[in-house]
Amino acid sequence: MKTSALAIAAGILLLTAPSASSAQDAPAVAAAPTATPAGIPLDSPWRRAVYEQANTHFLHPSWGVRHSERNYVLGMALAQADGLTIDPDVLFAAAFLHDWGGIEPFDLPGVDHAVRSVELAEPFLTEAGFPMEKFPAVRAAILGHMYDKEPEGPEAVVLHDADALDFLGALGAARMLAATGEAHDYDLALRRIERFAADIPPRLKTAPARDMAVQRVAVMTDFLAEVRRETPEGARP
Repeated sequence: MKTSALAIAAGILLLTAPSASSAQDAPAVAAAPTATPAGIPLDSPWRRAVYEQANTHFLHPSWGVRHSERNYVLGMALAQADGLTIDPDVLFAAAFLHDWGGIEPFDLPGVDHAVRSVELAEPFLTEAGFPMEKFPAVRAAILGHMYDKEPEGPEAVVLHDADALDFLGALGAARMLAATGEAHDYDLALRRIERFAADIPPRLKTAPARDMAVQRVAVMTDFLAEVRRETPEGARP
């Protein structure tokens, strides 16, 4: 009797165990990323939710997830160089969500994109498990991120300067040209490059950002000069 029971049990195991071929054919489940491509830690469920949202839906050549990642990395570097104590959680949430309200289909006509980003970010972060006692600092950073705003709080200051620096240099020129989309020309982009080179540096708040802006403005100035040199006389670039 005992032998029969063992035989039956063994038969059941053989019938229910997956074959080697079926195990090999089963689709692999992708592991959740533990860091962004730049090495920013995704070490909490809410960070992974924020990054997944940005990496899935914020796909714009000028204002998308790559811009957000650069803002976080540069913001952290500016804080360290300027001796500012910041909360990385606040900077992470603000950097990756600050342009949400300016990207289709989330934008609303007549609503400032930073205000719209705050409207979208608050319920999203609540649901994602973000420590909402930190949200006022996230709100301040998002609302103050544009170069013509006055940021309030250390995270707002470094995001403001990082975002402004990303309008300058070769990256800034590339972003402005990419933002032309399907326009018939890039006249507006060239005007913005010229204007930003003049308007942004005086508005930077940290000394390290002002130092970095010098080289970036020189790159933009050289770029515009080269565009003019390569344009045939009487023609438009």
